[in-house]
Amino acid sequence: MRRFLITTALCLAIWPAYATHLNVQERFVYTPCGERVVLMGPNRMVYRMDRTGLSSFAEIAKTGANSVRLIWTVEGTAEELDTVLRNAREQRLFPIVEVHDANGDWSTLTGLVDYWLRPDIVATVARHQAYTIVNIGNNAGDMAALKQYIDGYTQAIQQLRSAGYKTPLMIDAPGWGKDIDALQTAAPDLLAADPQNNILLSVHMWWPKMWGYDAERVRQEIIQSVEAGLPLIIGEFGNRWDDTDGGEIPYRAIIKTALEFDIGFMPWSWGPGNKPQQHLDMTDDGTLQGLTGWGREIMLDEPYAIAHNAVTPNWHCMTSQEPAP
Repeated sequence: MRRFLITTALCLAIWPAYATHLNVQERFVYTPCGERVVLMGPNRMVYRMDRTGLSSFAEIAKTGANSVRLIWTVEGTAEELDTVLRNAREQRLFPIVEVHDANGDWSTLTGLVDYWLRPDIVATVARHQAYTIVNIGNNAGDMAALKQYIDGYTQAIQQLRSAGYKTPLMIDAPGWGKDIDALQTAAPDLLAADPQNNILLSVHMWWPKMWGYDAERVRQEIIQSVEAGLPLIIGEFGNRWDDTDGGEIPYRAIIKTALEFDIGFMPWSWGPGNKPQQHLDMTDDGTLQGLTGWGREIMLDEPYAIAHNAVTPNWHCMTSQEPAP
């Protein structure tokens, strides 16, 4: 016990500026104690399927995952958000909260930001800022021009910081989250827009073979981001786009390359609930025992599975001050 307390004290002495929230340094995420963490865990349609997360999170935690990306909505109340963040914390899962209302519609970004700017939502996230990441909007950029994309997110970042957000802000790539080239181009402006230098850039690798993606192309795109020093996270990907021959996604290359370069990845999705792409359900019933197919492969069975690679950091610094009820 004494050794643990000394270690924690030293950690806090080294990282006093970050003792209240997660922080992105260069391309990595660090806990309030300065411990580097690579985020690994599934997406979960929480608001639609399990609004409190109570049953889902306990099952996800059994896989060894250290995080979960939460599908949320602007309809969610502050009380509901508080509950779901609290339940993620209790299972030692870093919650990445994304509001799903845009889903390709760039014109809705302002409405998503308005939700995050609500005083009750600001206060709720602040109570959980030691372990929470705010994904401003899911896929909020379909056909947005590059300048429009940069300007829109620059304003969003600055508004959220002015409102008091200290958490990492995660920004999805344009083109339904898939356009990594545009994300790489926009990255310097997006990173410079944040006075707290606490940004994550998320790409959704819905990259099937029929669109020209193979394992080597996936690897090279990730390496380009690494060489540029970008704080990249793979926010979504699946094993297939559809059931055609060309629908196969090189997901093993995605995972193995992410592991090689310590990049977080969030497979889609802890089921059930995918319609019509039911093949993307990792589990048939939301339980560990219900894992099937690609869910078992990437969560449990293979050497590259989350169970064998995710590391849960020391949560003491994140939970020593319990959030107010």
